Amino acid sequence: MKKVNFLCLIMLGLFFVACHSNDDTWGDWSRGYSFSGRPRTGAVTFTLNGEVYVGLGRNENVEEKDKYLTDFWKFNGKSWVSVASFPTVGRAGAVAFVVGEEGHQVAYVGTGYREYLGKETYYDNFYTFDGVSWDTTTVIKLPKPADRKDGGRRDGIAFSLNGKGYVGTGLVSGGMVVNDMYCFDPSKSGDAAWSNVEFRGEPRCGAVAFVIKDKAVVCLGAASSSGSNFRRDVYTFDGTTWDDKEPLVDQDGRGFDNDYNQIPRAYAVAFVSSRDGGVLKGYVATGNGSYPGTCWEYNIDTDRWDEVTELPAAMNRRAYAVGFTFNDYGYVTTGGSKMNDPIDVDTWKFTKTMITTMHLVNSTLPDRFGF
Repeated sequence: MKKVNFLCLIMLGLFFVACHSNDDTWGDWSRGYSFSGRPRTGAVTFTLNGEVYVGLGRNENVEEKDKYLTDFWKFNGKSWVSVASFPTVGRAGAVAFVVGEEGHQVAYVGTGYREYLGKETYYDNFYTFDGVSWDTTTVIKLPKPADRKDGGRRDGIAFSLNGKGYVGTGLVSGGMVVNDMYCFDPSKSGDAAWSNVEFRGEPRCGAVAFVIKDKAVVCLGAASSSGSNFRRDVYTFDGTTWDDKEPLVDQDGRGFDNDYNQIPRAYAVAFVSSRDGGVLKGYVATGNGSYPGTCWEYNIDTDRWDEVTELPAAMNRRAYAVGFTFNDYGYVTTGGSKMNDPIDVDTWKFTKTMITTMHLVNSTLPDRFGF
């Protein structure tokens, strides 16, 4: 009888494994500590000195005529605490990067846009924050491309790599989507601090970027602000060279990419975690697309994407949110179903877990079967 039960248990384990599109791995979403600020879309986030900051964005439901927010909040894992507000007008679709300066870290927050009294303004300026206050005496501006009046943009990307900051892509004045990319070197001053690193990918807005093992991964986004024509190319960058990786398409004769058509999207979030066997991997979730409820894991060593646990229904359909990593967990907060429709201030935490057949066999389940 025990032998029969044991065989049943093995079959049960195989059933659970077979039912998962990602073979034997998935994760778990749980509610985190709700964001303490107002609901918003198009916010910005950065991590400074081990603490996470979220601010700016747009809330169409505020009573004021100006719908663009300036407040910032710090997350320490258990609570959100208000910090100094952005020193100038509010904006949405901004970016941020963090670099070291004179022995301490400094966050650069800038670009973005605001629409006020029928006028839409795109920004090219950056303000610095040291964890206590904003520096209003020195304003850094993106370079001015030859074909535009300034470097202003919205819905671009930014990341930090090897002590430098990178800013690029996005939507510029006139509705044009661009693919330029600039490097900021804090050891230099003035115009010399910026250099063009010539991103090889297609123009896009609403893309994502994350860093793994001293390489940045840039992917997703759309060819227009309407969210159509999602980009399927993926690139990594080591500070010198752009390398194109496997595109997000299902190619004949290869089994691993059967569901890659579910990954492309715009205005998604990204975070990283090493909780899967100590290997640092990237994750993308939410966004505008055909499969916004799916979450995907990227392994930079194998150049493979695997689907992990879908977003719970309580997270709703959302885009224009922010994602970040804290204590090696992934988090998603703010956002809305549309740019002018913020959902809530709920925060969700992603935990990577692994369950295999052997795990099931050695778990507490055998006690229930009389072993």
